[in-house]
Parts: sequence; C-alpha cells; structure tokens
Amino acid sequence: MAPNAALKAYQSVKKESMAHGGKGAELVVMLYDGIIESLVNARGHIERKEWRESGHQFARAFTIIAGLRETIDFDRGQPVADDLFRFYNALTSQLIKAQSRRDLELLKSCVEMVTDVRTSWSQLAAQGVTGPAVTFSPAETSRTAVAPIGAAVAAAY
Repeated sequence: MAPNAALKAYQSVKKESMAHGGKGAELVVMLYDGIIESLVNARGHIERKEWRESGHQFARAFTIIAGLRETIDFDRGQPVADDLFRFYNALTSQLIKAQSRRDLELLKSCVEMVTDVRTSWSQLAAQGVTGPAVTFSPAETSRTAVAPIGAAVAAAY
C-alpha cells in the first residue's frame, strides 16, 4: 500500500496518542530509524565478516521491534493492531533468515520494508498526527498504547 493510502486510512481511524504530548508518531519514527541504523550497520559488519558485531546490531533491531510489538493494544487498536503485529512478526522472521544465512539481499529487502513503513509514520508526524505512545500508567502493567497508524502500510507486507 502506498504511503498516501496509509495516510487516508489513518484519517478514518482518528485515534490519539495517550502520552508524550501527542508526539507518538515522532517517537515511532525514531524507533524505526533505530531499526534501520542497526540493519545498515549489521550489513557493514557482515560484509567485513565481523560476525559478533553484526550479531549485536541484529539484536538491537530485534529489541526495538519487540518493543514496538509489545506496545500494541489489541483491545483499543483494532483493526490496525493485528496488521502491525503481523508486520513485526514477518519482519522478525525475515531478519532471522537474513542473519542466519548472512543474506545481504534479504537484509536489504528488510531495510526497504522498514523504510517504507517509516516513511508513512514520518508523513503522519509532519502533519502533526498523533500515534501510539510507548508508556505505561503506574496502576497498569499491561500494554497501554494504541496502534492507529502505520498498519495500513504494514498490512501490505
């Protein structure tokens, strides 16, 4: 799905960020940037046959993805929550293959997937659209973020 289609899909959902002063989409963009940075670094380490260092970069990317996946609120974030969950699981699966096979083409494909979704989040952030917050209230230990945007693009994967 094209980024503009994702923007239109979000506008019909109209969910708001629960924290971070409405900066949820900006936070998600930063997290996607972290994933991309780690994967680009992992690629360089693989090319230089620096296996330990590439492993650290993959681990960082997996940690960020897991954090994003864990903030999805399936009760309040439907229907996009399921789409984001599937996207994060598919991305994780592809990254495991890329890492275990040291497959630079598959790794490149993963970076492109993340970049596509990141672009949609970035457009939403630039428009001042709020997104999911990564936060917990003191009284809760369960997930509290809503996943209203990005999933339309993620569903294309």
